[in-house]
Amino acid sequence: MSFLGKLLVGLQLFLSIMFLIFAGAVFSTQKNWKAAKESVDANYTKLEADKKQVEEAFAAYKTRLEIDLKNEQQRASNAEGQVKLLKDQVDAADKELVAAKTERDEQRELAKVSVEEARQRREEALLQRGINNEMQKLLNEKNDRVKALEDIKFNLQVAEKALQDKHSKLLTDLSLFQKIIAANGLSTDPQSVAGLQTPPPAVDGEVLETKRAGRSGSDLVEISIGSDDGLAEGHKLSVYRSQQGDRAAKFLGDIKLVYVTADRAVGVVILRAKNGVIERGDNVTSKLGQ
Repeated sequence: MSFLGKLLVGLQLFLSIMFLIFAGAVFSTQKNWKAAKESVDANYTKLEADKKQVEEAFAAYKTRLEIDLKNEQQRASNAEGQVKLLKDQVDAADKELVAAKTERDEQRELAKVSVEEARQRREEALLQRGINNEMQKLLNEKNDRVKALEDIKFNLQVAEKALQDKHSKLLTDLSLFQKIIAANGLSTDPQSVAGLQTPPPAVDGEVLETKRAGRSGSDLVEISIGSDDGLAEGHKLSVYRSQQGDRAAKFLGDIKLVYVTADRAVGVVILRAKNGVIERGDNVTSKLGQ
């Protein structure tokens, strides 16, 4: 074997021994780190358990403190309410005391006034007794006068009843007379009576509308004048047609007013000319019969 071969074998042996030493050191070191890690893990687990217990104990203590704080706050609020209530009661008691003192002073003054009033009332009572005697005399006189007036009132009531009976009889008679007048074709309106008794004033108007009646009725004529012109129901007017070119004026008939307003009137035809028919635009006047 050459020197180089021996050298290589010796180097290989040396390296093998070194690797063996390194492997032993690594194994020893690995075993120590594993034990240390297991110890640290155990300590960590214990610390975690202790931490959890401490946290649970702290949470329980915090909850208890919060409950105690809430209870204390509630008791403080109740105490404040009671203090305010007691203060209000004290203030009310003070006011009642002041009011009682004021009322006591007023009662004292009223007692003094009452004593004085009682003395004055006694004097007034004595004076009033005499006045009452006089008033009793006047009352007796008034009662006698009232009785006399009641007798007069009774007599007047009897007379009033007799007048009312007479009035009722007159109204009944009036109603009967009105029915008799209406049955004979006469009007019961005072204006109609006035129109029959007094002639119409001198007026001129125009026919506004005509209405032909049936076989059993009468022709109606509306004219342009009324009560403002002095007309009344019952007045009689004449109707004519004025001259038109070569045609002379023509008498058409007479009407009797049966309905009158301020500026209008309606009449019934009571006389009809044989040679003419009343139409719109014809003239009406009261001057032909005067």
